[in-house]
Amino acid sequence: MAISKEKLNHNRAALFDWLVVLISFTLGFTFPTLGDFIRSPLFYNMMLVSLLLYLAGAALKHLPLSYRLSTTGKNIRPVPYVIFLVIGHWFIIFFMVIVSEPAFRSLIGMPAFKQGESASWQVIVSANFLSTFGTWLAYRNKLNRRFDKAPDPVRLYRQEMLADILLVAGVSIISFIFWEKGIMGMLDRVDKKSIGTIIFLFFFLAALFVFFYLPMRYLFFIEDREGGRNRKRLFLIFGFILLKALFEMLRI
Repeated sequence: MAISKEKLNHNRAALFDWLVVLISFTLGFTFPTLGDFIRSPLFYNMMLVSLLLYLAGAALKHLPLSYRLSTTGKNIRPVPYVIFLVIGHWFIIFFMVIVSEPAFRSLIGMPAFKQGESASWQVIVSANFLSTFGTWLAYRNKLNRRFDKAPDPVRLYRQEMLADILLVAGVSIISFIFWEKGIMGMLDRVDKKSIGTIIFLFFFLAALFVFFYLPMRYLFFIEDREGGRNRKRLFLIFGFILLKALFEMLRI
């Protein structure tokens, strides 16, 4: 059991990355077009569910991850560009809160916004609060913490397994909505006749990949960035996304 746990801890980030790619890609077959998805009643509900899954996973993962990083004896250095990740994470959560607002109003029995009615100041304040709270959940300090009493290892293991499952599910849905239906749907409407446009789209996709995906995987990235495994895997994933985007752009 100890060996399997050690292997699992060593490969948590890889499992997270590939499961998110596989699940979000599979979900892409559910709705053939972006318009069909947005018009479906599932759109806002899926946004709300993905947000709640991610926040619950981030809350549950804090204790087991903090304990492992603080007691493993390995020299875990702080992420150097964490400010960039924090900003990106805050904007992603803010966007999700705003978009999922109709599902939240329906959940608590509030009337929906009338057509043409803009979001109220209460919605903006709530989105700011939840974005800040969600970012704090994921990015609060996890290094060099002191524990007066060692937590139950079995409980920690089960808690982190549940947290990982929730995080994979939440980020997979977010990735499905953002990449499979958002970005890919937008690319279908872009004129791809010139080489300059294709080159621009390549850098555009790369920037979006860095700004969107890296902040959402921080809880796995913090202990997986040493060596070349992390960079190689991210390049492979981006290559897969790029090939899929090129296929979408160049299909007849």
